[in-house]
Amino acid sequence: MAANVTETFEEFDSRLINIVSGGFMTMAIGLGVDTGLFDVMCSMDGPKTSQEIADLAGLKERYVREWLGAMAMGRIVDFNGDQETYHIPEHRIPALKPKSGKNAMTLYAKGVPMLSSVYKDIAECFKKDGPGGMAYSKYSDFHGFMAVLSSRWFDNYLIQDFVPGIPTLKEKLDSGIQVLDVGCGEGGASHLFAQNYPNSQIYGLDFQQHCITKATEIAANKGLENIHFVCQEASGMDPTWDSKFDYIFMHEILHDSAYPDKLLDETYRVMKTDGILSVIDTGAHSKLEDNLNLSPTIGISYVCSMMNCVPVSLNFEGGMGLGAVWGKERAVEMLSDHGFDCKVSKSPGAKFCHFLCKKKAK
Repeated sequence: MAANVTETFEEFDSRLINIVSGGFMTMAIGLGVDTGLFDVMCSMDGPKTSQEIADLAGLKERYVREWLGAMAMGRIVDFNGDQETYHIPEHRIPALKPKSGKNAMTLYAKGVPMLSSVYKDIAECFKKDGPGGMAYSKYSDFHGFMAVLSSRWFDNYLIQDFVPGIPTLKEKLDSGIQVLDVGCGEGGASHLFAQNYPNSQIYGLDFQQHCITKATEIAANKGLENIHFVCQEASGMDPTWDSKFDYIFMHEILHDSAYPDKLLDETYRVMKTDGILSVIDTGAHSKLEDNLNLSPTIGISYVCSMMNCVPVSLNFEGGMGLGAVWGKERAVEMLSDHGFDCKVSKSPGAKFCHFLCKKKAK
């Protein structure tokens, strides 16, 4: 894509100001989620003063007042100067309720302070003599952040829309099959599969022990007996699992893998001949020029990839470092190279693609 030669310095400067201002504003949006201020303001029965809002939230008025000032400048909260009151107009509320399922942007805002915690470390990775990558343990509760983000999609779409959209899958799950959730994290999808399809046996696989521990505790609290969590590298699964699984599910895991080629070879090995593989991954294109006029959320993906996906993958010896924006064209090519035919469609309620795969006929 050619540069915009008609853009003036003033126009670019104004655009840059908006980008940087938005970055700072994102910190305040994240605080609105974490402190519960958005929940309070979205449920108010009318405009209120900063003191009234602070009292409802159980917070200090001085900090709440400064936060309200930022939100008013961002045109997220409306301010009445005569009454010195604040409120959120009705049409904005669905986008600001973190768990409403309407929009994930308030949840994404929490990623900015989380990723900022490794800012200096990532800067070192850029240097030629710097470290190759970053360990997951360097990030402050990255898995908790991803669990919250993913749960929005799992809770609103996985059982309601996603499963019924795959021919014969719901019927198979109802009758009872073997399911593998690769890169299960804290078990958000695994728990829902187990709850809704009690005749099926669900296996959750992740290489982070603390995720497996938490997922197991949640399953026990829910009384789920048809679920099994295993701490293991997906690129080297249990050798006894040959042709074990009828359905394999991967949600935003393939591009993060240090060894996606080995992961797909293992997936092929443990999947039954007539099995089904669902890969939820990038909705972007493989070429940058094809992404430039797409949704601004693709820009978020590039930044998240720079700050997490690439360095985490490259932290492993020989890691491929695919990144979050490796693109659907390259994904289809890699899946094909490792024995899968796939159909690509938009994943319901998300910016990602669903790569629905079956083993190639031999």
